[in-house]
Amino acid sequence: MSVSENINENLSILQSSFHHNKELIIRSFFFSSESSGCLVYLDTIADKKVIQEHILGPLLKLEKLSGNPVKHIENTIEISKIKTVTDLHDAIKELSNGNTLIFIDGTDRCISADTANWKDRSLSPPQTQRVLKGPQIGFTELANNNISLIKRFIKNEQLTIEDQTIGEETSTGVFLLYLADKADREIVSYVKSRVKSIDLKSILDSSYIQESISSDQITPFPLVLATERPDVVAGHLLEGKIAIICDGSPDALVVPALFIQFFHSPEDYYESSMFDFTRLIRILSFIASIFLIPFYIAFVLFHQELIPSELLVSLAAQRQIVPLPLVIEVILLMVIFEVLLESSIRLPTGIMLAFSIIGTIILGQSAADAGIVQLSTLVMISATYVLNFAVPIHPFGNAIKAIRYILVFLASTYGLYGIILGTIVLINHLSSLNSFGVPYLSPISPIKTTDLKDTFIRFSLKKIINAPKKYNKDDLFKNSRK
Repeated sequence: MSVSENINENLSILQSSFHHNKELIIRSFFFSSESSGCLVYLDTIADKKVIQEHILGPLLKLEKLSGNPVKHIENTIEISKIKTVTDLHDAIKELSNGNTLIFIDGTDRCISADTANWKDRSLSPPQTQRVLKGPQIGFTELANNNISLIKRFIKNEQLTIEDQTIGEETSTGVFLLYLADKADREIVSYVKSRVKSIDLKSILDSSYIQESISSDQITPFPLVLATERPDVVAGHLLEGKIAIICDGSPDALVVPALFIQFFHSPEDYYESSMFDFTRLIRILSFIASIFLIPFYIAFVLFHQELIPSELLVSLAAQRQIVPLPLVIEVILLMVIFEVLLESSIRLPTGIMLAFSIIGTIILGQSAADAGIVQLSTLVMISATYVLNFAVPIHPFGNAIKAIRYILVFLASTYGLYGIILGTIVLINHLSSLNSFGVPYLSPISPIKTTDLKDTFIRFSLKKIINAPKKYNKDDLFKNSRK
């Protein structure tokens, strides 16, 4: 619907669209006895001080409009970001974004001036990816702030920012960031098409986008990296990746995301690389957290001959007083630990420590002393969950839990043969995945020796930063894009 030359018709449609909400403010003014206009804005999200001082004040000083009235007003108001709107549907979107509309009687266009005043929290340290050394600042819920934080790290004219609006009911702003001279144009085009094809009426957080753009592959592993650290996003952009920022979310998304990068921590790049084997420790912890419990079940139930005799005697003595079968005992303890972890997240900070002590130490020890569970089983479960926390990216932990339950079932049914079978299927599954065209196990499989300098062990920054990266695209992706 086009903007009418009659102001009253436009105002009637706007008031009807907003259901005559008192939040919609209309302020009329006159240039002369023959010319008039009005300002329209939403009271709760527009900056009234800016409107008064930089829009209304200059307009009231005008005695008469000359020449092109729209151009005259654009040159008069003291707002840097303005644009002309000819459609009332677009005008409604401008109002919902906190902008102020300027209508002029007898003109079939209106002016939209940026006067948004979104309420936002102050900058604070990241909560989920904390480091001892390095930048101590995290994203907020305001997209413009987050883009500004990234630009603080990358002062480069090649940094390209493209915006889209998705979500019919929420009109959420989504921004794609990449370095034009480093990002693969084919991958950029593919990411833009995936974001544009999101068919959701409402987008409230970046997790909505993450699920929508990676839902074509069924896997527990995250194919998109979510982070609340601007330095992490900047580092990935410099490697030729694409960042997605959703207005209203403190987490930015990075694609493509590779398997090995979920074991990297921001702190790796702020400490000396010499004799630093923390990445290897994380990888070994990941492997141990998956296989420790299944191997324990397989050895105790099927392969007792592989257990040292002294330990076997001790385990047999413990089993005599425990009423539950080993598999039921393991699953029960795993579920209890999951409940304790979930409960601790919801608790107030003041009582979290007391709850952790009661839930883990007292409850676990009491269950072992009462003969409900084996002490050795309790040790295995506890060690598994401690190892699980060594993986620095939280969403990766969900994949670990899913794999662990599957391997527990296979180990309790087929012993070591079940574990071997499950491992083969797991490796095959990881090899079949790709993240926006890039093989998930890259640069390990297919191997790319030039990129192995920043995988298991970080080489010196000079060898990493000054070596350009070019991601190998999966053959299936290449064929599908032709």
